[in-house]
Amino acid sequence: MPQMEFFDVDQANNAIKSLAAPFNLEPPDKGKFHVLGRVAQTDSLLIFGAASITGYHARYTKTLDDFVFAIHRKTLDLDHTSQIDGENVHATVMIDRRDSEGSTGLAMMSKKGVIIEACTLMKAVCDRMGQSHAARITFAPGGMALPVHIACEHICDTLYVGLSEHGGLAGNPLAIANLQDALINTILYGAQHNHTAALLQGSIELPRIIRTAMQYMDANVHLPITPTDVAVASGVSIRSLQLTFRERLETTPQQYLRRIRLKRAYADLKAGNGLGVGEIARKWGFYSSGEFARLFFAEFGERPGDVFRQGSWR
Repeated sequence: MPQMEFFDVDQANNAIKSLAAPFNLEPPDKGKFHVLGRVAQTDSLLIFGAASITGYHARYTKTLDDFVFAIHRKTLDLDHTSQIDGENVHATVMIDRRDSEGSTGLAMMSKKGVIIEACTLMKAVCDRMGQSHAARITFAPGGMALPVHIACEHICDTLYVGLSEHGGLAGNPLAIANLQDALINTILYGAQHNHTAALLQGSIELPRIIRTAMQYMDANVHLPITPTDVAVASGVSIRSLQLTFRERLETTPQQYLRRIRLKRAYADLKAGNGLGVGEIARKWGFYSSGEFARLFFAEFGERPGDVFRQGSWR
């Protein structure tokens, strides 16, 4: 997670090249050069900050396919406390860099924000609409209010600090995933774009993350999987998975998984498959006979022993 300051453009570009960043920096017309920068990378996002006394131009060295969300401020302090009514906010930016040739950093200005690859953002759109494909997202000019930008900036700051040497998030992928989801949701539900109406209205079809989670649970219910395993297999955080299940199914992933296991246990009991109720209960992850009996009766209105005896008599 490097933080760098340069007064020589060649040194800056050598450092940028070592990071495999897709741009070169150029000094302003007056020839003097200064840039202060920092970056933190997660699996889905690039949190960045840049400031300059002299200004600079960033010329992209390859075609990009991502989106930039940032706040420009009339200050060089990258750790400046964000204020919604702060007069130092110079501009807010939402850029689709697929059609952009470069960007400019003005003198005595700083900017902080996040870069999200188009595939990541579009996957989030499709997941939330329950579709496998959607038209590329197009943000309306001025379609993201300053408070929403600042909310994104706060999440970016939390990620950046958390991923620092003593920040505590480097070994916590679940917390990182939750913050990534929070940032993407803030953008998708807080900005105006061509999918806003569909996202706010919701979809009758179950979101793809739920369908993926259901398929994973159905296929692996015989294994000691947990809701966290389901979230990882579905490509989302456990928090997002829980919220989506509650919103669409009025249940939780854990309750849904338990219901599948109870149904499998019921089928085995009814077929007489096993030496007894206890063996079948343990086969499907229920190690307390009393708890299994209670959950089984609550689900089916029958006692496990009665179902097993009926199956054994056949």
